[in-house]
Amino acid sequence: MSFFVLEYRYGDLDARARVRRHHLAYMQSLHRDGTVVLAGPIGDGSGAMVVLQVRSENEARRVVEGDPYTAAGVGVDHVLRPWNVVIPADLQ
Repeated sequence: MSFFVLEYRYGDLDARARVRRHHLAYMQSLHRDGTVVLAGPIGDGSGAMVVLQVRSENEARRVVEGDPYTAAGVGVDHVLRPWNVVIPADLQ
């Protein structure tokens, strides 16, 4: 399994309010299965970050594509980066 960090900014704030419950249900289901490790808005409220644990970058991209925020134009300018976790060592 590999870790990826996803960062995106909020595009359409009206759509965010409309779609938020669907986005949260999606993220919570992925958290339950271990795909989403951490997720939430960044401090200034302009976007969010998500830590994913997946088998491949393609799987991480499928997570992004399946997010209701992506479909509604809420999450835009996605940046997906592989992350090499060093601490704790047992996650390597």
